[in-house]
Amino acid sequence: MPSVSLQGLTLHVADLERSLAFYTKLPGATVEVHRPDVIAILRIGQGRIGLLQRKAGRFHVELETDDLDGLYESLKASGIEPKGPPVSHPWGDRDFEVIDPDGFVLEFEASHGA
Repeated sequence: MPSVSLQGLTLHVADLERSLAFYTKLPGATVEVHRPDVIAILRIGQGRIGLLQRKAGRFHVELETDDLDGLYESLKASGIEPKGPPVSHPWGDRDFEVIDPDGFVLEFEASHGA
């Protein structure tokens, strides 16, 4: 099975701009992506915190792999049914999602070097 690495956590926030103002005050936080009223991604050390404007109080976990298609097939073979196949996004990411038994989203994405 392909390996995965925890890359960050995306928080679902009610007011993106308010949350961004808060998180940019953390020491070492730098903004990598900011699409107003949609999403912001901050780098803090080796990890990332994403802020996604949605219903507040939820989050999803981001896991990175060097073999997205292999991981997708491997998870399906193990009985884990992804929400859909890997998707390429206009901003350059390629990913797919799995919902855990409690409804939390695991987002598997291709390594940026892969």
